[in-house]
Amino acid sequence: MASHVLAVLIATLPVFIIVLLGVGLRKWNIIDKSVDTGITKLLLNVVMPCFILYNIIGSAVASDIGKVSLLAAIGAGIIVCSLGITYAISPFLGMGKGSGRRSFSVATGLQNYGYMAVPLIMSLYADSELLATLFLHSLGVELAIFTVGIMIFSGKISFSPKVLLKGPVIAVFLGVFLNVTQLATHIPDPLVTSISWLGATAVPLGLIAVGMSIGEVLPETKYSLKVSFSAIFIRLILLPAFIISIAYLLPVDDMIKKVLLIQAAMPAALFPIILARHYGGKPALVAEVAIMTSIASFVTMPLVIVAGTWLLGF
Repeated sequence: MASHVLAVLIATLPVFIIVLLGVGLRKWNIIDKSVDTGITKLLLNVVMPCFILYNIIGSAVASDIGKVSLLAAIGAGIIVCSLGITYAISPFLGMGKGSGRRSFSVATGLQNYGYMAVPLIMSLYADSELLATLFLHSLGVELAIFTVGIMIFSGKISFSPKVLLKGPVIAVFLGVFLNVTQLATHIPDPLVTSISWLGATAVPLGLIAVGMSIGEVLPETKYSLKVSFSAIFIRLILLPAFIISIAYLLPVDDMIKKVLLIQAAMPAALFPIILARHYGGKPALVAEVAIMTSIASFVTMPLVIVAGTWLLGF
């Protein structure tokens, strides 16, 4: 058990180091906020789609339409339930209308499903099929957060088909199409290499961007024991128990259960800090949730993974 806990800590440490680098780059004004829009567009439209596409092409799980649909449905379903649970509980924690209920609900209900989960899976399992499984699960997460999540943030019931035109979503659909039609085997090697090189920058660049976003809101963040402890309890205790229970009960293979276990152990996502700025949320509150759960996850993440591994039997 001790070795497993240490392995998880070692796997997550580079993530926190690179995020802290981003914080420092913004704090010391080495990279100012004028480049944020360009970096975000580069991430969402180029490097992250390339990373996803490279890992999906040729994947067995991403060649099975049934599994693709199942994983997307699981990803979306768990996020919608997590957002609903958090939204329902938040008034009892003192966060009603006008006091951050919507921002707290999205910030706490959404786990760090990509930038932290990817390197952790790569380090713990070293299985490319697991990465493809994660991205198919993330397809559902993306669809849920850019529909239900934004509805909660904005307080308006709406749906835009533009969510289907997001770079990561297009990359998943394209990768599955290439696999199913077997066109993936005809992609020229130089193009595959270019996609690989661009994709290799996705995780570090994304973590730096997240760190800079944290650095931007740190001066305006006012920490509250109520918000911090509520977020830690819900995101790192209650929701992990919920997600692992779902993984235990679902009649799915171990690959899907491993992805769900990693998702259960994640702290709050950092990306909602950016969303809060665009959809009328409270960026400082979202940042507090992300920062405090990320710090606390140093302790909880190894414990959740070890306990979940034992409970799920792998």
